[in-house]
Amino acid sequence: MAKDINQIFTNKFVATMTILSIVAYAVLFYVMPKTIDETFDIALYAPKYGDLIEQSTESEKGVEIRSFQSVDELREKVDKGDFNAGIVVPEDFEEKLGKGEKPEVKVYYPSDASQDVKKAVELILKESAFTLTRQELPVEVDAEVLGRDRAGEQIPPRERLRPVFIILLLFMELWALANLITEENANKTMEAILITPASASDVIIAKGIVGTFLATSEAVVLSLLLRVFENNVLVILATLLLGAIMVTGIAFVIATFSKDIISVTGYAILAAIFLIIPAVAVMFPGSASFWVRLFPSYYLVEIFDQVVTYGESFTAFWKNIVILIAFNIAVFPLGILLLRRKFR
Repeated sequence: MAKDINQIFTNKFVATMTILSIVAYAVLFYVMPKTIDETFDIALYAPKYGDLIEQSTESEKGVEIRSFQSVDELREKVDKGDFNAGIVVPEDFEEKLGKGEKPEVKVYYPSDASQDVKKAVELILKESAFTLTRQELPVEVDAEVLGRDRAGEQIPPRERLRPVFIILLLFMELWALANLITEENANKTMEAILITPASASDVIIAKGIVGTFLATSEAVVLSLLLRVFENNVLVILATLLLGAIMVTGIAFVIATFSKDIISVTGYAILAAIFLIIPAVAVMFPGSASFWVRLFPSYYLVEIFDQVVTYGESFTAFWKNIVILIAFNIAVFPLGILLLRRKFR
C-alpha cells in the first residue's frame, strides 16, 4: 500500500493537479459572495400615485420602491441595471380605470430581466390597481406551496457549489487510481508483483484501500476548507467514505477496459459526466428528471445539499445511504473481479 501511495504522488502531474484542485476550489469558494441580495428593487414614476403604490407593497417583504421625478432618469437607472424594473404610471390612471378604460402603464426592464421578474412586476401592478380603485380581489386566494417553502432561505451560490467541488475532487482520485493501475499493467509492473506470494486479489484490494483512503482524505481536507463540518459531522464523514468507495469501484472498472492514459482519460471523462450532471441537477430544485436519479452520485450530492446546505435532518435521507451502500456492494466487488481476470 505504501508503494501505491508513493507511486501516485511521484506522478508529478497527478500530485500537482490534486493539490491545485483543492486550493482552487477553496479559493473560488472564498472569492464568491457569501451573501445573496433578496431585495426586489423597482423604480417608479407616478407623480400622483407614488405614495399609494408604495403603501400597497408595504406588506411585501423584500420589495423596495424608489420614486423618480422624471421618466428619463428612471430609464437611465433601469438600463444600468440598478433596478429590476421601472414602472411609469400616467397621471390619468385612476380616471381611466373609473371610466372602464384601460390606462397604459409603461414598464421598463433591464436586458437580463428574467420571466420571474416580469411576473412579479405584473402582480405588483395588479395590487396597485386595486389600491387605487379601492376594490378588493373578487375571490379568496388559497396558496399552497408544493414541497418545502424555502422563501427567505435563498442560499449563496458558493454554498450550493460545495457538493460540486467535492464531486470534482473525487473525480480526480478516480482518474488517478485508474491511471495508476493502467500504468502498472502497461509497464509490466503488475506481472512482477504477482510473482511474489501476493495474489491478484491481495494486490487489488490493497489498491482499493489506498484509493479509498486517499479519496476520503482529500475530500475531508477540502470539506474542512469549505466549512462543511459545521454540523452532522459523522453523517458527512460516512457520506464522504461512501463516495470514496464509489469512485474507487468505478476506477477499477475503468482500469479493466483501459490500455493507456488516453483511454483512461476518455473513460474517466465519461464517468465525470455521470457524476457532475446529478450534482448540477440537485443544485437546481425541480430540474432533476427521473433518469438523473438513476445515477448513484445523485443520492450522494443530495445528502450534501440538504444536510450541509440546508441543515436538514439525516433521518430524512437514510434511503440515500442505503442506495449508496447497495451500489458500492455491487460495483466494488465487480471491479475486483474484472481486474483479477485482466491480470491472470
